[in-house]
Amino acid sequence: MVPGTEGADMSGYAIQTHELTKRFDGERALDRLNLAVPHGSVFGLMGPNGAGKSTLIRLLLGLLQPTAGGGEVLGRSITELSGDWRKDVGYVADYQNFFPHYKVSELLAFCAKLYPNWDDKRCRDLLDVFKIAPEKRVRSLSKGMKTQLALVISVAMRPKLLLLDEPTSGLDPVMKHHFKQLVLQVAASGDTTVFFSTHNLHDLEQMADHVAVLMKGKLLFTRSLDELKANTRKIQAVFSEGLPDAIRQAPGVLSVQEQGKVSTIVVQDHAAEVMSLIEAHRPAFVETVDLSLEEIFIQMMGKEGYAHDAAFQLE
Repeated sequence: MVPGTEGADMSGYAIQTHELTKRFDGERALDRLNLAVPHGSVFGLMGPNGAGKSTLIRLLLGLLQPTAGGGEVLGRSITELSGDWRKDVGYVADYQNFFPHYKVSELLAFCAKLYPNWDDKRCRDLLDVFKIAPEKRVRSLSKGMKTQLALVISVAMRPKLLLLDEPTSGLDPVMKHHFKQLVLQVAASGDTTVFFSTHNLHDLEQMADHVAVLMKGKLLFTRSLDELKANTRKIQAVFSEGLPDAIRQAPGVLSVQEQGKVSTIVVQDHAAEVMSLIEAHRPAFVETVDLSLEEIFIQMMGKEGYAHDAAFQLE
């Protein structure tokens, strides 16, 4: 082992889970989850409310214990008792539980003593960006301002991993923009992996470079966002005698819709092969159309049998 790497994650992943399972009263909130989050990525976990996103984040932080399976964060087991690796993990919850009677300045002074890499200048600069007055009592802050304050704390500690649970909930459009820009700046440094949960496709498209989809505790798929967009295509073709079965049953076909003689085929990962097959059947007309991220998700969820359960939001 290279000196100084004891306890470090040498796998290339900031987060890994192995058959991670969590049950509450016999019900599975997470079901045998196998997830790998690359170092330095901005990784979006997509899913509707109740999918298990918050449960996963709390398991990663050690706030909950797994029913079965396990995982590592920054190369350390999520069940490790010492928990000293948490000094390198920033966390913005979906709801903030700060000491309500503290002034903002008192809360920040308290946090500065907890984290060895605390950056006081960065903290002051971020308070100015979000217009949070240090003399205000925490209890007087709105939900959105508490979320901003949580991000200030999480960034000022200079984390190696930043965990965000529905981070833009409760923020007005201007503050939401500042929030996203700050997260992207943190990620651009290359020193911090960002992992955030959301049910908002707009947030996902603006922030993430990798994405996973969680439904009813199950991981449906995980991909690079660029790869997902590049490898999913909609092909429209006109056949005089209808769509041949060989095309309908071709590998990678997510869905087929027919309206008269016009067939619309959505295909993933095998667009070139399907296009060659279509052309071999001599269509009267054929064209390839890019899909929006919303359309891609709807198609993939439909293929998995969850089309009617998805509750994605666009702004």
